[in-house]
Amino acid sequence: MKEEKGNAAGNLLHIALLGIVVLLAGGYLAGWGNMEASQKEIRAGEPELVLCYGEVNPEGHIMTESAKFFAEQVERLSEGRIAVEIYPSGQMGDDAQCYRAMQIGSLDLYRGNCASLAEFGEPMVSVLALPYIFRDREHFWKVCESRLGQEILDDIQVKSGGIKGIAYLDEGARNFFARERPITRVEDMRNLKIRIQLSEMMEDTVAALGADAVPIAYVELYTALQSGSVDGAENPPLSYYYNKFYEVAPYYVKDGHTYAPGVILVSEMTWNTLSEEDQQALLEAARLTQDYNRVEIEKADDQAYRALERAGVEILEPEDPEAWSDAMEPVYKKYGIQFLDLIEEIHGMR
Repeated sequence: MKEEKGNAAGNLLHIALLGIVVLLAGGYLAGWGNMEASQKEIRAGEPELVLCYGEVNPEGHIMTESAKFFAEQVERLSEGRIAVEIYPSGQMGDDAQCYRAMQIGSLDLYRGNCASLAEFGEPMVSVLALPYIFRDREHFWKVCESRLGQEILDDIQVKSGGIKGIAYLDEGARNFFARERPITRVEDMRNLKIRIQLSEMMEDTVAALGADAVPIAYVELYTALQSGSVDGAENPPLSYYYNKFYEVAPYYVKDGHTYAPGVILVSEMTWNTLSEEDQQALLEAARLTQDYNRVEIEKADDQAYRALERAGVEILEPEDPEAWSDAMEPVYKKYGIQFLDLIEEIHGMR
């Protein structure tokens, strides 16, 4: 009888101890679950890495909207671990300043331009900035999305010394515009002071048309047009519209002299600090952004032209398009001689 009572007491003690263990384990697991949930909340609220992305165009511009789309995709694909902060309106400087900043790792991302990239090591991408290299938008994308397009993109990292290209963007064909009178013939360009981005190729392109090239920072262009320091400039329709250059230079000729792709660039120093997983997230975000841009640019171009017409801009067509392209012979001789096979391949794409 005493033995049975002893066994019963032992069993009760065992059950009690087991209950305590279960409670402690449950509390531990609950605590772990709460801590894990808390960590997820922290990750969602505070990214582990913030990357800076520079853009020369203002809010609302297709290039800035493409940058925002890219940032959203990076955040989604990295599950909130990486944030991309966009700095539009040239806050980070012009093309040359931003390329140098990327080379030393003080800027992570930038939307560059083929014409200005030509000044940094003469990469293959400079061929895409040659005047009248593309027949139209369809030809533009045919090249950019081909094997050759990827080879040209990869070459930026080889030649530029610290900058990696990860996607193409379409900003639209670049056209000339003027302050005081219409331009429809090559002769109308003679002796005009035309603002250009810092690009030797663009300088020679303008000179081949008989005009004087004036390199001026993009952020200073409106004031330069307003004051008469320059007679005109060149921009795609969206940039012309969103920067309100039409207010001081209302004659816009659709000569399409340059259809140079924009390029999403990443600093090689930044790239090398990323894990392979994060590198893939940026590449996939860039691919999706390229697809997004291809669809949106056409709608944005149409909207810009309609808005410009409502604003009273005189939108012109060149009288003799062949005369404009024929004038580019010295430019091709100077910049295309080392890329003759590449140019031929581009021209042959259908």
